[in-house]
Amino acid sequence: MAQWIDVWNSDDWREATAEWIDAACEAYGIQRTAGPDFWPANLHQIQAVVQTDAADLIFSANAPGLTSEAATTVTAGTLLPDRVVMPVAIDRMAGYMLSPDYGHTLADLGDTVENWELAMASLGSFQVALMGREEEFFDSGVTVVDPQFLPEQYEQALTMHVSLDSAHPLHVDGSSADKMASHIDTLKKAAATLHSGPVPLSLEHGNFDLSQVVVPAEPDDHGRILNLASAHWAHPFSSLNTPLAAMCEAWDCQTSDERVMKVLFAYLDQFAAYGSPDELYDLINPACLVAPLSQHETWLRLLLDVSDERLQENAPTVLDTLDLS
Repeated sequence: MAQWIDVWNSDDWREATAEWIDAACEAYGIQRTAGPDFWPANLHQIQAVVQTDAADLIFSANAPGLTSEAATTVTAGTLLPDRVVMPVAIDRMAGYMLSPDYGHTLADLGDTVENWELAMASLGSFQVALMGREEEFFDSGVTVVDPQFLPEQYEQALTMHVSLDSAHPLHVDGSSADKMASHIDTLKKAAATLHSGPVPLSLEHGNFDLSQVVVPAEPDDHGRILNLASAHWAHPFSSLNTPLAAMCEAWDCQTSDERVMKVLFAYLDQFAAYGSPDELYDLINPACLVAPLSQHETWLRLLLDVSDERLQENAPTVLDTLDLS
């Protein structure tokens, strides 16, 4: 088990966390009436419901490699206060956030085309509004993943994995490395297409699905975007990789399915300043091809101090991010 999960489950940490929450509530003139009621921890995060005499709050603490989410969320919320759940208190070093509970996410409403359209339109408009703000996000700890440098970074990653001891869970043998490297030309073409394309870099979510969007209060509003722990400053269309897989699985279809296409065009419509949906459509496959490479970096940060058992358990997922076949 990761050492931070042991810490999160300890009485000392939970007592100290309750004190931190109480201090944050006191600053707003409110008082905790119950909780924190912790949900089971996972490798990435632990969360808890906190009841107060004003409203319910959500506390979250991220794994050491993902603590920048608190600062990233504040940066996004400062720029677009109605598009994220702005924390009422954070601890940047510890990665703590205490945030309002805005209720259900779109995942609670089901895998309908309409829900996916709203989710993807919410994400696309969010990304467009943040374009040009890379300095603010870089200062908050967001890593830049520029497509023009991806081929070189990919080769460096392969070299690193090959150089590990053969007994290391993340070791890649020569044969596997050669197989992965055989796709470098495909990567170069995809990266060049994205770099020369009309769409600027923005905040790429990294793990987007229906559970990452709060149901808006008004039907015509966009939803608030959640969980920016895996976000990078990268090509925004890379955020489509996970949703496309989720829709195809939910509806047992291919990406060419009419329902999927309708959702894609709802997303691409948000980028009208950079081209029509038909003109931008050809950027989707290259963006999805390179998307896992951003998550490779996230996984390395996350697994830096885990136990050998947990490293062994997650190694296949890490190495899968380098498989471009």
